[in-house]
Amino acid sequence: MMQRYALIGTALALSACSAAVTPEKIGQVKPGMTPDQVQALLGRPASIEQSQTDDQTISGEVDHYPASGGEGRVVIVNHTVFHAEFVPGAKS
Repeated sequence: MMQRYALIGTALALSACSAAVTPEKIGQVKPGMTPDQVQALLGRPASIEQSQTDDQTISGEVDHYPASGGEGRVVIVNHTVFHAEFVPGAKS
């Protein structure tokens, strides 16, 4: 029974990640957008790398969106998109 819930949870987590990330969609992500706006466009990222300065004045993250043929990466600084790119052939 527990395995069944684990499989359902895994399926839901995978479906939450957008399988339809394309270079064109990544191109719609613009500097100044909020993380919520990015997730509305691309869905939830498959993984997130986070860091911040010791004094916590600057926080940053890189959101990874795997896709066929590459990976979308969205760099967010202080809760605002700084840069977005599609890296052909990249794997998360």
